[in-house]
Amino acid sequence: MRLFFYISIIKMSALGLIETMKVVNGRPIFKNLHISRLAAGLKSINVSINEYQLEDRILRLLKYECVDNGLKNFRLRIEVHKNRTHEYMPDIAALKWNCTLRPLESVKYTWNTDKFILTVLPKHKKMIDAFKNLKHTDRAIYNEALQYARENDCNDALVLNENGTIADASIYNVFMVKDGIVYTPPLADAPVAGVLRELLLTRLDTITIQEKSITIQDLYAADELFLTNALRGIRAVDEFDGTTYKSTITKQVFTAFQQVVSDHFGEHLV
Repeated sequence: MRLFFYISIIKMSALGLIETMKVVNGRPIFKNLHISRLAAGLKSINVSINEYQLEDRILRLLKYECVDNGLKNFRLRIEVHKNRTHEYMPDIAALKWNCTLRPLESVKYTWNTDKFILTVLPKHKKMIDAFKNLKHTDRAIYNEALQYARENDCNDALVLNENGTIADASIYNVFMVKDGIVYTPPLADAPVAGVLRELLLTRLDTITIQEKSITIQDLYAADELFLTNALRGIRAVDEFDGTTYKSTITKQVFTAFQQVVSDHFGEHLV
């Protein structure tokens, strides 16, 4: 067990952590949730940096990108790598930072009426390991999922974990509605610890979401199915493997989400 964990640490140290933020008017949306997730990820690869230091670093990156380049609204992708040189040269920074910018698909979180078809990635499974919830640069299984979806005229594909239950999708966390109750896979089932997933679990006053393992069979019997992504918001699924869904409860979740965004992050986002 110790050997497996040691090998995992070496593997993870060679990769990088990813944080992708929606920046509107020069301000990162869900900033504290993003910083908390990144801090937890760095801790798991033995990098000692607190959330205040991370926030300062990210805000300085934003100042450079926004003020110096005259940008206001964009998608900011931060990639953070552990600097191995730091281990024997402490004066060298512990982390290497790289960021890329892309235009936003939308500044506002609005209800998308385009049809969304979901499938499931066959054969390949996501490992349930020490880094199962991190968003990192080894995106192979998610790239395969998205490619499989496109080859089969779908919008995205579910990724199963090694136990055969739902982990997540290529860029989304997964939620299911059955008999009026909303469910999402627990972190033990290997989804990426999504920022919007965390917000829905902790900040909705009117809707309770339960964590439970979800099987493919559960999805066939579900009343509704929706996906979440911090950039794109909440996305109702219309069809999965021939099963079609309503979106009654999903719209209620979306309305509650919009209220949280408006109250805490600004009316201009909804």
